[in-house]
Amino acid sequence: MIKKKEGKKIQVPSLSQMEGWVKRHWLYLAIGAFIVAVTSVVLLVYAVFGAGDGAAQVETGFQAPTSTQVDDGLAPRWLDGIRVPEEEAKLLPRAVMIENHVDARPLAGIADASLVFEAPVEGGITRLMAVFDASTTVPLIGPVRSARPYYVEWAQALDALYAHVGGSPEALNRIGGLVNFRNLDEMAGESYFWRSKSRPAPHNVFTNSENLAQKADDKNWSAGEFEPWIFIPEEEGFKPGDIHAIFIPFDGSYKVKWVYDTESNSYARYLGGRRDQDNKGSKINAKNILVIQTEQRTLDDVGRLFIRTTGRGKAWYFASGNAKEVVWTREPGEFYTIKTPDGRDVAFLPGNTWIEIASLPKYEPDF
Repeated sequence: MIKKKEGKKIQVPSLSQMEGWVKRHWLYLAIGAFIVAVTSVVLLVYAVFGAGDGAAQVETGFQAPTSTQVDDGLAPRWLDGIRVPEEEAKLLPRAVMIENHVDARPLAGIADASLVFEAPVEGGITRLMAVFDASTTVPLIGPVRSARPYYVEWAQALDALYAHVGGSPEALNRIGGLVNFRNLDEMAGESYFWRSKSRPAPHNVFTNSENLAQKADDKNWSAGEFEPWIFIPEEEGFKPGDIHAIFIPFDGSYKVKWVYDTESNSYARYLGGRRDQDNKGSKINAKNILVIQTEQRTLDDVGRLFIRTTGRGKAWYFASGNAKEVVWTREPGEFYTIKTPDGRDVAFLPGNTWIEIASLPKYEPDF
């Protein structure tokens, strides 16, 4: 049984009274409705896309890191994430053009590079730009060869000293149009190179880290600025995978295969079907492999290439026997940014990285 409410009778406002109240308070109602709508949209975007850049989301590519900070009084080097004293962490990178022609092998110094770009030039031949940290002592680097515009763009992105022997017309024009570019060209009469009598020209030009340091001192070149990648301690970031072989589709004697070695947790490089090594017999290995897919086309009868280095594209990141499809982006003058397809930064393992500019790589558990 429902009891009747006793006491003062509640008066329900008439429709005309409600309309009058709404007219008097419409501005406040509109503001409140706008706030509710905006809040709802923000919450929806957060739920769908995550916290965004402000949350500093990081992804190793295979599992989320538990920490990116180590309290050991050291700092990660810009180029490779190796932890060194703070004063050695941000030094001027030294980028050297090194040819990869079969007559130039074995190459010198390549095993000591922190970062290596490998890309095609004319006739299906590949060429390397080896980037050395200034704290690394390398007694012999070469054979040094000529510049191409896409290598110039990569050197500029790292704000590096760029050592080469001449270059294609477009590359030299590109260098001439850059402000504060740290250029070191043997063809311009620079004395920081020498020609070896033990090798035939043009495969006989060499330099070393001492000469590169002297050039930097003579020109008073100091480290510039670029946005380095994120590096994560090896024990935190990765579980060993079963991708044991990576095939980079260059041609003939320039075909590359990287083979994962579980003991060293790194990749062994094979070039033209043979285990690759430098002039000292040191085996070429890499901690990280990044394969970048981008537009390529032939420009002239000589076979010189255009390779797009800016914009956005597909890439593949390999580490610890794992493979991950990722996305690269690069603005003019900046270094590559590598993210997962859903927008998280990829964290690399400390150690050297080879960047392969190639089409779709092939990778498999066994070979």
